[in-house]
Amino acid sequence: MAYRKTDKVGKKLEAKLQAIMQAAQTVFAEHGYHGTSIKEIARKAGLATGTIYLYLRNKEALFAALVDEIYEMVLSKIAERRKEAQDVQGKLRASMEAAIDTLGQNRALAKVILLQTANSNQAVSEQLADLLGRLAELVEEDIKESIETSQIAPLDSRIAATAFVGTFYNVVLTWLREDSPSSLAEVIGPLVEYNLRGLGFTSPPS
Repeated sequence: MAYRKTDKVGKKLEAKLQAIMQAAQTVFAEHGYHGTSIKEIARKAGLATGTIYLYLRNKEALFAALVDEIYEMVLSKIAERRKEAQDVQGKLRASMEAAIDTLGQNRALAKVILLQTANSNQAVSEQLADLLGRLAELVEEDIKESIETSQIAPLDSRIAATAFVGTFYNVVLTWLREDSPSSLAEVIGPLVEYNLRGLGFTSPPS
């Protein structure tokens, strides 16, 4: 008869995995990708080093899982904020504010992901491309709705969405590299207004 995990065992395994992921987030943020070891993550999690290998095969796999977790957090926050929006402009604003807020609250880890590994680690690069692509898809939906309801003039919605997301992404990179501006919150408002006017909106968002 095949062994089936009980609920108690399943919860224990899940708790250990969460402990590993939380420890990994802290250690990667403190020491960067290359300065982090599985041994240090295990020590932080209060587990034996071998325990981590029961869940994830190596440091690269652990980091990729952590990146997935952060990106899913970004998308989840965006979905929550968009539900509260009253119109298309509100959804566009909510999407970018949620993404920037989440990255801003995880600055040290965002720096490791976006600056240290995104260009040198193929898996992380593909994960980033997927996130930016999914953000662009949301923005494209909003742009198409704006065109269909005659809020803005017809334009290439795919190109416009890619440019919209790209401006925010580049501001985040500048902030991570140069510590300027001191807070991303300082530029969210003006940046949203700039992008909305670039799309052709003339009235302020609700």
